[in-house]
Amino acid sequence: MRAHRCVWGVWLATCGAGCSSADNALMKLDSGLAEADATDGAVFDSATQRDPAWWRLDARLVVSAGQLSAAGSELEVHIVDDAGGTLCSEVVRIASTDTMPSQPDPSILTWWAVTRGEGTGACVGLVDWEELPLTLYLGVGALHAELEAVAGQVEGLPEGTVEMLNGAYAQLSPDAADTWVYGFAGDAEAWAGTAGPATVTPLSDGVWTLTGVYGFPLP
Repeated sequence: MRAHRCVWGVWLATCGAGCSSADNALMKLDSGLAEADATDGAVFDSATQRDPAWWRLDARLVVSAGQLSAAGSELEVHIVDDAGGTLCSEVVRIASTDTMPSQPDPSILTWWAVTRGEGTGACVGLVDWEELPLTLYLGVGALHAELEAVAGQVEGLPEGTVEMLNGAYAQLSPDAADTWVYGFAGDAEAWAGTAGPATVTPLSDGVWTLTGVYGFPLP
């Protein structure tokens, strides 16, 4: 995955509708698509060194009384090589959360500050956790057109019911100027294709699953 504009997610701050069709043609999904190819019989060349290049983020977030609860919520970080193969996946608990009073983009319905806690240790030796965000912002909002365009190529999405899902948004540090829409989001009913998407806040109580499609570069 080579770095081009609009690669790791749809960059709301400076990209968005300003991307040319050539830029969009250069976009490469990380393991959202490459993993699907890998599971369709592809074999990695053992002689090729597989160095960590990207990280992809999933989240299972418990919403209670309209607020994000740290109890029962967790992140899952996937470390990905430059060819799109997943090197390891590690579940990380959430130490604390805070619902922010405003959102960085009008497309976002709700915006949370999330501080990660301890992980399972599955990716020890492959990633320096000190280099990944300790506190990041996650949000649920409108489903971006770029995600709709690739939905049919991503494994695990409910067939024919993508319109029930929302977009998953992220900002990688409190000081970051850039906001990314990087994946799909929905509660259990949305992922089952029976209700959704969310259009107002507060979000419905229950478990909200954020599934990353685009990855972020490792420092």
